[in-house]
Amino acid sequence: MVTTYPLDRDAWWGALPISSLMLDPVEHVISDMTGKGEPIDDDVAPMLWEGEVTLARMTQAEAAHASAMMDLLRPAGRLFWAYDRRRPAPAADPTGALLGAAVPVIASLPASGRELSLSALPAGYVLTRGDLIGWAYDGGRRALHRVLTSVVTANGAGTTPVFEVSTLIRPGVVLGAAVSLIRPSILARRIPGSVVTGTTRGTITEGFTFRFKQSLGQVA
Repeated sequence: MVTTYPLDRDAWWGALPISSLMLDPVEHVISDMTGKGEPIDDDVAPMLWEGEVTLARMTQAEAAHASAMMDLLRPAGRLFWAYDRRRPAPAADPTGALLGAAVPVIASLPASGRELSLSALPAGYVLTRGDLIGWAYDGGRRALHRVLTSVVTANGAGTTPVFEVSTLIRPGVVLGAAVSLIRPSILARRIPGSVVTGTTRGTITEGFTFRFKQSLGQVA
């Protein structure tokens, strides 16, 4: 069967034997200075999520399998779905059981570009600082944001107060858009030249790493 792209979130990303993961939004800023010596910073590109993965110690057979999995991404333009496996769900609902079958949606988008509120949550549902949330926007692009407000609690009708997120909310999102709280994912691409297949000592391979960056491509 021919492999389809983007690579599946669970069948590919979820199957990697990850031992450590870094995932963080990275700013693209240039710095300059005025004639009076005052620093000037300017955003020159959208802030994108970037990550680095280190795989667990593996047998030679496991390392060969991991190398084959990475080969799926070596040609230019191949994408995969990724999420933060360290915190795949809100801290107050680590298994997603409290959310259940509820599908929260964006209820409001204040003009600040940094805030929103949600509705259609279970009554009393709690988000806390550091939780990740995501949604589709602009015809199939995927957004990922981190909650900055310390505690966000849905009222009895399942609606939250307005809360702040990072990064800036990009144009194209609409009220009523469905929000992912469980394994919110980004579309990602491998950073060229970043794959290190590790060192083998005896029968054990360790130090297998690669880096990746969010893609703003559209997916149907």
